[in-house]
Amino acid sequence: MAHLLLCNPLFLSHSPEEQALQSPYFPLGLLYLAAYVRERGHQVSVFDGTFAAGEEEFVAALEELRPEVVGITALLPTRETALQLAGLAHAAGATVILGGPDPTRDPSEYLAYPQVDVVIHHEGEATLLALLDLYDDGRLAAGALANELGVAYRDENGRPVVNRPRPFIEDLDALPLPARDLVDMDRYLATWRQENGYASLSIATARGCPYGCEWCQDAVHGPEFRQRSPENVAAEMKWLKERYDIDRLRLVDDVDGISREWLEAWAAAAEAQAAVIPFEALNDLERQDIPLLDVRDSL
Repeated sequence: MAHLLLCNPLFLSHSPEEQALQSPYFPLGLLYLAAYVRERGHQVSVFDGTFAAGEEEFVAALEELRPEVVGITALLPTRETALQLAGLAHAAGATVILGGPDPTRDPSEYLAYPQVDVVIHHEGEATLLALLDLYDDGRLAAGALANELGVAYRDENGRPVVNRPRPFIEDLDALPLPARDLVDMDRYLATWRQENGYASLSIATARGCPYGCEWCQDAVHGPEFRQRSPENVAAEMKWLKERYDIDRLRLVDDVDGISREWLEAWAAAAEAQAAVIPFEALNDLERQDIPLLDVRDSL
């Protein structure tokens, strides 16, 4: 099977703003992808730019690992770096796949760059798996991609084609936990403890938008709100608590949009599993009377 290298192009060394915050979070979405394809038999590594000195470390990873396929996630602020790394991967002979929020917004824009072979738009787990399977079968070409949902590619004449999104994953409990073992978690936690006086890790309890706003139509996880079960989230909390001895969680979801009923059931499940960890929200909250909420000032 092909060796997949997934890449987080966010370098703290390139971002004075992120350096000033000193609250780095590992690439949660990328690690969900890694866990999903690894569980199904594919070899996967992660290049995490967070603590890397610069692009030369990515080149070193390419030389050491020699991946056949490189997948790079991109946000608008990391677009330039993502495309630069795509060029390095292309020059190393890898098939290059781009995905994430910015490519989802306009997949064809990324196909204007010759170093990008395929774009995954919207939710990526099942689509990435399908592309890896096609690669292993020697069929990762325009003819096969014409029938593959959730991708954008160039046809035989070089014109961009954007296929319909793939149906979203309904049962989030069936997803494996993020492959946190593929990044330097000890360094993340040490940085948190040194700079902030406590250790925090991010966790996702839902996908999609709880409000149905039109602008979410082109978000990675789409407008349809889907939640993990309270028990499933509590089980992950228990594992994090026992493995990393963390002090706090950061929920990456829109907590204001989560029902009180679910939050109370989650708190009860965490209590039942001896998994209680206080949490902070990604943004300032309108609600402050939420179970397990840590009311310290937001970061």
